[in-house]
Amino acid sequence: MNQDSEIPVVLAKLPGKTHGFCCLGSDFQPIIVINEALSPEQKRKTYKHELSHIRKGEIWDETYNEYGD
Repeated sequence: MNQDSEIPVVLAKLPGKTHGFCCLGSDFQPIIVINEALSPEQKRKTYKHELSHIRKGEIWDETYNEYGD
């Protein structure tokens, strides 16, 4: 797996109150997407939150759902 500093971060316009998410790119490596409208502090918190999902391996777990069913 990539080192944390090698995980690409993309800033994007996200709907509603979505702060961010992580996903796998076409090369099956993690990508972190963060809402561009967030403050710098919110972006840092969102980055750390999404990075924790990657470190825990949740990004590769197809059954994982952060918000329940």
